[in-house]
Amino acid sequence: MPHNTNKIFLIEKIISILSYITMGIAGLIWIIIAYICKRNLRFFLMYNICQSMVISIILTIITLVLNIVMSILALIPFINLLAAKLNYLISLKIITTYPPVFSLSIFQFIIILILAYIIAGVIFGRIFYVPLLTNLMQKVMRSYK
Repeated sequence: MPHNTNKIFLIEKIISILSYITMGIAGLIWIIIAYICKRNLRFFLMYNICQSMVISIILTIITLVLNIVMSILALIPFINLLAAKLNYLISLKIITTYPPVFSLSIFQFIIILILAYIIAGVIFGRIFYVPLLTNLMQKVMRSYK
């Protein structure tokens, strides 16, 4: 789903990529700088900054909910064994390196793949479709156009 009404500048692509890598922090700083300088951000940049923030919020909520559910399931007899096996599968390291700080679980690997897909779209100056997320972002950004 391209949005090619205007030429996309290199700085917009760089800030968008940094925003995804830092889970919205770089984009938030850029919004604050633009507000202080009384500049308006263009649609492509604002879309990517908002999308990176939404992704980070969704990931935080998923992580919190999974932790709470696993903590509750750990208290229930017999189910705690199933919960422990499920927790093990989710946190299983599929890519290991030395030092083990850079090891990735299945969940982390999937998130990196999704972010790589979105960042590839930013590099090409397009907004690629991500199921559910793109629809949500279109509703949020409708007033910004």
